[in-house]
Amino acid sequence: MVPSGKAVGRSLVMTVVAITSPGFVAHAQETGDPVIEEITVYARKRAEMVQDIPVAVTAISSSQIQDLDIQDLSEISRLTAGLIFDNEFGRGSNRPVIRGQANILGDSGVSYFIDGVYIDGPIADYDLNDIERIEVVKGPQSALYGRNTYSGAINIITRSPGDAFSSDIRFTVTEDDEQEVSASVRGPIIADTLAGGFTIRRYELDGPWTNTFDGSDVGFQESDSISGVLVYTPTDRLNVRLRAYYSERDDGQPPLFHQDAAENNCFEDDGSLYNGLGRYYCGTLRPGAIDTDYTVQAPDTREDVQTLQTSLSINYDINDRWSLTSITGYNDVDDVQIFDGDYSPTSFQVANFTPNGFPFAGFPVPPFSYAYAGTMVDFTVADWRQYDDFSQELRLEYEGERISGLFGAYYLDATDDDGDIRVLPPAAAGIAGANFGAEFARMQGVCAANPVCGSIVPFFGPTVTVPRDRNDSELENFAVYALIDFALSDTVKATLEGRYQEEDISRIAVVQDLGSPPDPAVISSETYESFSPRATLQWNLSDDNMLYGVVGTGTKPGGFNGTVAIEAGLPSFDEEDVVSVELGSKNVFANGQLVANVAAFFNQIDGYQLTQNARSGANTVSATVNAGDADVLGFEAELVGRPNSVEGLTVTLNYAYTDSEFTEGRDENQGVLNDVVDDGLVNCSLGDEFPDPSDPNACNASLFGSIVGHEIPRTAEHQLYTDFDLRRPLGAGDWEWFIGANVSYESSKYSQVHNLAETGSATVVNARIGFASEDIAINVFGKNLNGEDSTPLVLRYADAADSFKRSFVGTLRRDTHYGITISVGFGGR
Repeated sequence: MVPSGKAVGRSLVMTVVAITSPGFVAHAQETGDPVIEEITVYARKRAEMVQDIPVAVTAISSSQIQDLDIQDLSEISRLTAGLIFDNEFGRGSNRPVIRGQANILGDSGVSYFIDGVYIDGPIADYDLNDIERIEVVKGPQSALYGRNTYSGAINIITRSPGDAFSSDIRFTVTEDDEQEVSASVRGPIIADTLAGGFTIRRYELDGPWTNTFDGSDVGFQESDSISGVLVYTPTDRLNVRLRAYYSERDDGQPPLFHQDAAENNCFEDDGSLYNGLGRYYCGTLRPGAIDTDYTVQAPDTREDVQTLQTSLSINYDINDRWSLTSITGYNDVDDVQIFDGDYSPTSFQVANFTPNGFPFAGFPVPPFSYAYAGTMVDFTVADWRQYDDFSQELRLEYEGERISGLFGAYYLDATDDDGDIRVLPPAAAGIAGANFGAEFARMQGVCAANPVCGSIVPFFGPTVTVPRDRNDSELENFAVYALIDFALSDTVKATLEGRYQEEDISRIAVVQDLGSPPDPAVISSETYESFSPRATLQWNLSDDNMLYGVVGTGTKPGGFNGTVAIEAGLPSFDEEDVVSVELGSKNVFANGQLVANVAAFFNQIDGYQLTQNARSGANTVSATVNAGDADVLGFEAELVGRPNSVEGLTVTLNYAYTDSEFTEGRDENQGVLNDVVDDGLVNCSLGDEFPDPSDPNACNASLFGSIVGHEIPRTAEHQLYTDFDLRRPLGAGDWEWFIGANVSYESSKYSQVHNLAETGSATVVNARIGFASEDIAINVFGKNLNGEDSTPLVLRYADAADSFKRSFVGTLRRDTHYGITISVGFGGR
């Protein structure tokens, strides 16, 4: 049975190779008690004590979430060594990175599981008040967890009702009109047979950032959620748990700023498009002003998401050694997403293509040295998505004296449909016409200054094309897996795990513009088969000290690119595989006053999924391809101390080092940068990637450039977190006062495989002070007290206002803000 929130709060102190935070350590023991207790986790799909298992897992308790006033899941990255987790494009696009295995496009190598059910997509708005604990399991987990866990898994355990009635109310008020209120009720319905729980939450945040275009607020967030749980225990052997969660999220324009092409400072390009300006930006992207005309370009900007998650878990103890578990899940997501995607104060721009970038063969026509074509562009993201899945897992578990294990089967059936819904605002035609007229006049001046100038104007005119593309996808995943423990002696244990899975995916893609007939449908299908084994050796030196070694494999699924990439001949990409070796040690010293856990790992990755341009007609998009191999070497350490000499003090320190390097790989954009170095022109001076034997003088594409030795983007080499928490009695009653602070550091991350543009390092300081009793807590907190302003994200982009020249986009970090949280519990907080 899952322990109550209060019990977990008092025991959740041992995490493992990564980190723990003071909040939960402070609750892990009564004042003056030096022993740091440990907890039960389900990281290996069965109940085990966290310090007893040879797995790198960080457990974050409900008490820790409350003490640190964590608002969404992205904040757990500060508490977990080796995890990077930012809301880069807002709450709808978080892509967690574990141990440096990051991605640019496509799915993350980390999946979420809620009460054992696989969850597709971001869950940054999830109600943390309904969570018992979060388990971040690191290293390849494909053997037990399956798809999209080749670098780790985030396992969320929700709260269950106990044997006694309890309820709580929590209210938070922060600057920027941020408000959160939640309430829950839990308890028995039929004594010893049926219990239930109910939780509701409302969250609001007015835009903390100001749009310089018109003074409007940016970064608005709003969400509501409701959940209910029933637990039926008719006998000691049978436990049935039914849970449903429904949420609605309504967010506004994300807080991204655009650095235009004029700021490029390296790789000067003398071609007619760049005219001697820089083709790329090298160095740290500094935060800029949000300057977007979204109120004009996309006045209906929003991201509306409705999510339904349901799960049914049945656990039956057949006898003292055998048990059977069934987990059934159903998820449904409806998403409408509309926002200004050029992040600039202009819209419905004119894109020009001059000789070096002219998209049509045969131009310019000699003797003309200059050609011009204009087409209107609309960088508005406007689409809908409807996703639903059904999953079923059956697991048989055996617990013997020297041999134990589990055997399981898994099935997932998912459909994922999306399409364009762009509706042009009334002002679009006027803006497009004015922009086109101004550009036409400018180009006439260019031709007047050039005696041999051919001007082809225009092919398309000031007409804004409205897409109506659609993709309908289906996925079926079937897997069988097993885990077997062998006690080789009283102190040495071996574990073998393995999973065979087969995944069938298919997509029907239709390219269409509003008012035009659709192109012929592009039908694609792929089948992927994989076997992911893992072997572990564990040596218990004593009851408090353990060494372990793990050799494991993982697979990241292949998939399909978008409609333009499909037409360009890049319809799909293959799986990405990793082989990982890990050595670790878990230790408790000084009669429980100090926990010290360390781990070192080496990951070898084949078929790394990277991005490459894909062109079809006048359209250019980024597509995912298998473009290289990489190695990742890392080290993680955690120290949690509660010395007898200082009553009520808990100190936490954790550190992660990640050294990543591509060992093989070639990149299209790297080739273009290499090409321009010698003479300032993209002219295939180093070779042609796609030579044409009939025209040896033609330059079809610059020879792709090597990325060997470059770091994996979105990966921080160093992460450091330290926290202190001091709690002392207040008077003779059950009240106590507390004070705490933490500092987190993350080194700079590159935006792309070129290792040129980067985020810069980030140091964030938070603090808290308050009072608490068994039923009431008052927490006053401050976040980002040092005003850290480095951007969490640097994205290689295209300047819509300057003919798609290379530009960059960054996310703004929230500035210093203060708040207060008051929580009141009845029957135990």
